[in-house]
Amino acid sequence: MRSKFKNRVMLSLVVGMGAVALGGCSTVRVEMPESTLKLPDRFDAVDTPVSRGADLAHWWQVFNDPVLTALIEEGLQHNADVKIAMARIQEARAFHGMAESAFLPTLEGAAGASRSRQTSHLPVNFQPELSLPLPLPVPVTIGLPPVSQDLRMPLGNTTGGSLMATWELDLFGARHADADMVQQLVYGAQEQEHGAQLLVAADIASRYFEARGGERRLAVLMQAVQVAERGHHYAQGRFKAGHADASEVDQAEMQWRAAQAQVEPLKALIASHVRRIAVLMGRLPQAFIALPAQPAAAKGAASMPPLPAVLPGDVLARRPDVRGMARKVLSQVAKVGSAKAELFPKFYLGLGATAGRLHPDHASGHNFGTQMLGVGMRLPIFEAGRIRQHIAAQEAQLQGLAVQYEQTVLGALEDVENVYTAHRAFCDKAQRLTQGAQLADQSAQRKRALFQSGQVLLQVALEAQATALQKEDDAIQASVSVQAYTVLLYKALGGGWSEPGPVTHLARTQAYAMSTYAP
Repeated sequence: MRSKFKNRVMLSLVVGMGAVALGGCSTVRVEMPESTLKLPDRFDAVDTPVSRGADLAHWWQVFNDPVLTALIEEGLQHNADVKIAMARIQEARAFHGMAESAFLPTLEGAAGASRSRQTSHLPVNFQPELSLPLPLPVPVTIGLPPVSQDLRMPLGNTTGGSLMATWELDLFGARHADADMVQQLVYGAQEQEHGAQLLVAADIASRYFEARGGERRLAVLMQAVQVAERGHHYAQGRFKAGHADASEVDQAEMQWRAAQAQVEPLKALIASHVRRIAVLMGRLPQAFIALPAQPAAAKGAASMPPLPAVLPGDVLARRPDVRGMARKVLSQVAKVGSAKAELFPKFYLGLGATAGRLHPDHASGHNFGTQMLGVGMRLPIFEAGRIRQHIAAQEAQLQGLAVQYEQTVLGALEDVENVYTAHRAFCDKAQRLTQGAQLADQSAQRKRALFQSGQVLLQVALEAQATALQKEDDAIQASVSVQAYTVLLYKALGGGWSEPGPVTHLARTQAYAMSTYAP
């Protein structure tokens, strides 16, 4: 990483993004909270060269397991949580469209009718009026033709209509701030979808490795049951021959029963993982009786690929929780700007036309019509401090969200460091247990050879074989733990989702922030 990116204040990312978001508001200015949080140069638990080209979006492909790849890809398309997140994106986009409609003029129509009655002389130059609801911020009435003072009969009926177009001139950026606020909510909904995709891919992979590990453990367990059963028969034969007492037979039978007792719970555990995979894929739990056969190329060492070593900045740029929290901060920035814009006047432009007819009783009617161009203004003069208190409340919320953003960053860095450390520890454990299993297997083979040459009893060979199988089971569990922490690491790094396009809004604003606020 270049030196200018070192020890970067993480909140500066949000500052730069906010500058872009509120670039159109020339009057309203929002001050971002200061932060002393600095980004480390690298993760302490990483002792390998840093790689900037790792494919974190499709990390499951490094396991070279087509079954796993097919399950995850189907899950990303049909998972219920992903579909819910996509629906929330559509909802947020609809609200954004509503906010952007404030930039366009509105066209409204109105119609009215009235009947009035006058039993006495009318005033000189009496002119009736017809009130129609017009969307201007100032009262507008329709003037009707004057009525003669000699008219002593009921005035009659009046009908009329209007068509009015109004437009708020966003001179101080209030509507732009509202649109930016909702736009950030759209981006936040997209980050929720990214988070859902990340969780789905990680959960399917974790369940898959647990199920595959269970299958391997079940195969070892069935061998252990056969060994224990053979040991029981051997003890019975020795007892009948008078070479052993009943306690030896009981002990062998207990070992046999104990091995048998582990079979069904392990099968149930495997089945639960398989059913969970089906649900994560959007299928019925009964969709899978068992997983498809695993290719030979996906077994063994190929299932433990080398881990990517990435920079903290790359992690924070990918993690949906950090990105989503940054969007919340930016949305609040725009909200503060909208609140501040309430201190300034609002200007309106209206253009309309009216037409109608006056029908006096026992007299000929009169048509009338008007065209109007109006300008309106609203200016807060006395609000008893409501607007400024609202601004103070929104600024306080911004302060709190900025702190939450820093907490999210710290939590993300801690998460990655912990997973790196745990992965290293379990890799060491798995390596040692694998070596122990190999030694136990070699010992069992030597004891079998000794038994075949008549140098030891069968019981000794069977006990050595049982020990070797137990060591193999321990090694399998350790390898599954390594796979689980590998999945957790990719999850912590923000892997499991792809950008919809080559360059996104976040990518642009992030680059702007780095270039502008780098020390």
